[in-house]
Amino acid sequence: MQDGKVIPAEEAGAWLRKNKPEIDIRWTVNEEHDEDTYRRLLKLLFSPRPDSRAA
Repeated sequence: MQDGKVIPAEEAGAWLRKNKPEIDIRWTVNEEHDEDTYRRLLKLLFSPRPDSRAA
């Protein structure tokens, strides 16, 4: 699927039923507080979009 080939939905569904991949999302929390990273995150979340009138 990641090689750019098109796979029919039935074939993809059959593969998923057979292989049942496990998804595990984990991350570690950094103990030190990074003000610059926090500031960039807030800017990304709360800045107006470039295509909006507020920008």
